[in-house]
Amino acid sequence: MNKRETVSTNSEIDDANRSPADRAWLRAESGVRGDMVEHRLALAPDIAEIPRLLDWVETCCDKAAIGHDATFKLSLALEEAVANVINHAFAEMPPPHRVAVELTIAADRVSAVVIDNGRPFDPTASPDPAANIPLEDRDPGGLGIHLIRKMMDRVGYRRIAGENRLHLEKSF
Repeated sequence: MNKRETVSTNSEIDDANRSPADRAWLRAESGVRGDMVEHRLALAPDIAEIPRLLDWVETCCDKAAIGHDATFKLSLALEEAVANVINHAFAEMPPPHRVAVELTIAADRVSAVVIDNGRPFDPTASPDPAANIPLEDRDPGGLGIHLIRKMMDRVGYRRIAGENRLHLEKSF
């Protein structure tokens, strides 16, 4: 059975659909014990939300006793992915602009899905940067997607019902 924790833009936990036993279980949880634990964070499409995202990822990973290396790599990949969404996905798009991150923590891996309603963009289709071109001669951009690919074990993309869904997974 999956447990779900939802965090809104004002960081309140959505307890509406949880029994008292579920709320107590989530508060007392300090690691993954067989079942998957799911978390969700809705973000304003503002770069100032990145520190809150990183704090949330660290808190979720700490509660699940995920090691520093996996937490660091996930945080770095999510920071880059969400910053790309905030900086590029909504250009010339009418509001409302929505960004959310879902984390699923299992006994051997952590998965994240970055969800936004911006322009369709499949980062998995972007070419790898040319390694033979000196940094000063490169066009700006393109290295963030490369970084995400290097930090994660699996990266996938789907466009579903008008939303981009970037799936990131790190095994530990």
